[in-house]
Amino acid sequence: MSRLGQAVVREGRALIHVDGIEEAYAGGRLEPAWMPVFYNPAMILNRDVSVAAIQAYIDEYAPHRPVNIVEPLTATGVRSVRYALELRGVGRVIAGDIDPRAVELARVNAEANGVDVEVVGGDARCILYSLRGTPVLVVDIDPFGSPAPFMEAALTAIGRGGMLAVTATDLAVLEGSKQRAALRRYMARLERIPHSKEVAVRALIGYIARVAAGLDKAVEPLLSYYQGHYVRLYLRVERGARRADLMLEKHLGYLYYCPGDGTAWLGEPGCDSPRRLGPLWVGSLWDPRFVELTLREVEARAYLQSRREALRLLGIVRGEAGLGVVVHQRIDSIASSLRVSMPRRRAVLEELSRMGYRAVETHFSPVGVRSDADPGVVAGVVRRLSGGS
Repeated sequence: MSRLGQAVVREGRALIHVDGIEEAYAGGRLEPAWMPVFYNPAMILNRDVSVAAIQAYIDEYAPHRPVNIVEPLTATGVRSVRYALELRGVGRVIAGDIDPRAVELARVNAEANGVDVEVVGGDARCILYSLRGTPVLVVDIDPFGSPAPFMEAALTAIGRGGMLAVTATDLAVLEGSKQRAALRRYMARLERIPHSKEVAVRALIGYIARVAAGLDKAVEPLLSYYQGHYVRLYLRVERGARRADLMLEKHLGYLYYCPGDGTAWLGEPGCDSPRRLGPLWVGSLWDPRFVELTLREVEARAYLQSRREALRLLGIVRGEAGLGVVVHQRIDSIASSLRVSMPRRRAVLEELSRMGYRAVETHFSPVGVRSDADPGVVAGVVRRLSGGS
């Protein structure tokens, strides 16, 4: 036990003091929001992948080293402590929180792990704006809920060629179940469709891209994924009004859902009377090289608690990243819309491959496929394999 009486948990290479974990259990399930200082063990995968992704960025993408990292919503400090402890090529690690209890606990955790993390108190946006002029290359925004209120401050703090890491857990909004909130928060018209998990990722990137453009900056997705109860993004940030203009022209648009055959289309519809969602990101969600480097970092870190799960997730994403700019298709949605029985995903993938198309599974759905075939072709394959005419 620590001098403050917290329990101690091991995560990655860190020993983290957490307060009130015993009292936060209800019916055998941990409720992190009940803890005096928020700590969610369900996000270990998120933090494990973050360590790997930031190392990949530092080694191959950062314009200079050492790299300064800022995490202004730190809570227990676990993320910042792990960055200071597990990453190579790191300079300053700055952690902040508005809650004095969190600031105290984060300092205890930094000291207990023997790392130099600068823990400061204050509103996350104020912390980020105060760093203007400080060479910051990585900003990690991991809030409870929406990251939208912090985006302008985060993008302002990041230097040329830096990286923004973002988590969002307000999935009911991003997936279109709360349409008015989506319009207010992310300035996009969204609705619930079978492809809403990918819509959530594209809507969040699209919002961040528009905020960045207002600052004469452009973003480029390096790694994006949907996992459990959250969306996670890693975006490279570049400066320049021209870059921002090109980004908006090329990568902002709409996703169309065709109820007649259950397909989704990017950029332009493939049917009459489609349902239009957006504006959102219609460019690639991944940099294949970055995904591969992150995967290698996970492979090299045998101590990661979620290593097997992370390898599986990134292995699927690696396949998706190789297909360029396409949206995944849901076999169940197509079969339901066409009123035919649903074929096995493996059969659909094999048939598309036999026809000369590239096709892989998608992490967005266990009944989804991602292919460079036209969505109408995928629908035709589903119909044919089901025995339909």
